[in-house]
Amino acid sequence: MTKNELFNLMTKYNSKMASLKFYDMADRYILTIGDHHFDLNDLTAEALLIDLKDLDFVTITDHKQHQSAQIKK
Repeated sequence: MTKNELFNLMTKYNSKMASLKFYDMADRYILTIGDHHFDLNDLTAEALLIDLKDLDFVTITDHKQHQSAQIKK
């Protein structure tokens, strides 16, 4: 998933916020946009985090030894 695909999903679901977080119980990254949830494999999620890191409206933090992102567009 690219950042453009993410922004298209945010537009599709009429959401100005999204989050990408690793969940230990699920052992995977989950992208949340409004009430919608998408499972992402590690490589896809890590590539998306790299794409998002330089954007002003994205906050990237470390959460339980994995990076997380809050997107407020």
